Amino acid sequence: MRQVPILLYHWFDVPEAPARTQSPQLCIRPADFRAQMEYLKRKGYQSVRLSDAITGEALPPKPIVISFDDGTLDFWKYARPALTDCGYTATLFVVTDYVGGESSWDAALGEPARPLMSWEQVAELQSEGHEIGSHTHAHRVLTDLDDAEAQHQLAESRRVLAERMGGAPDLLAYPRGFYEERHKRLAREAGYRGACAVILNVGDLRRADDYALMRMPIKGTESMLRFRLRLALAKRIRLRAS
Repeated sequence: MRQVPILLYHWFDVPEAPARTQSPQLCIRPADFRAQMEYLKRKGYQSVRLSDAITGEALPPKPIVISFDDGTLDFWKYARPALTDCGYTATLFVVTDYVGGESSWDAALGEPARPLMSWEQVAELQSEGHEIGSHTHAHRVLTDLDDAEAQHQLAESRRVLAERMGGAPDLLAYPRGFYEERHKRLAREAGYRGACAVILNVGDLRRADDYALMRMPIKGTESMLRFRLRLALAKRIRLRAS
């Protein structure tokens, strides 16, 4: 088993962002994100595609996976240049039914919508070496759905990405990180080679497998010291190398 840290980011805390976010921990300032990437670079980390990490294919001595959920436009404006300057790429999970629109799926929770990248931008990111995965078709929480509805969310997203990106994605990220054992089976049946969850406590590391890949959420409300502590814990994430 290889141990590869997988970091999870969402949105950026910038002037044009919605002011009434219900999840400030998911927003990070561009300067803080750049400082984190520069820290990783100084420490000798090299970014890898998550699909390569789970197979153990040609991994560098200090691999790290940098992942983003949702596909918001602020990735294009702020993450992309910082990653490029550090020689890094990311694995992005997009919501296929909303690409080019807004992230209105959390309106019932009081979360304001954010602009999303277009298909053209997503395709350009792929051409630059970023990996594109599925965040389902409509960001519906899978644990709220029966098997047929959940299967549709997984399969339709994969179909759309195959059509738009020239190939079906290998990876899925469960919306909000919520999943049950049945969703691992559904993801496998839909053709995914792996699926991502979120570390909520240390015990999650023991429950990890290819269809419950544990990612360390990086909180924009925390200091650089806390980032380093999260990175240290994320280094315990185990991935199968076969």
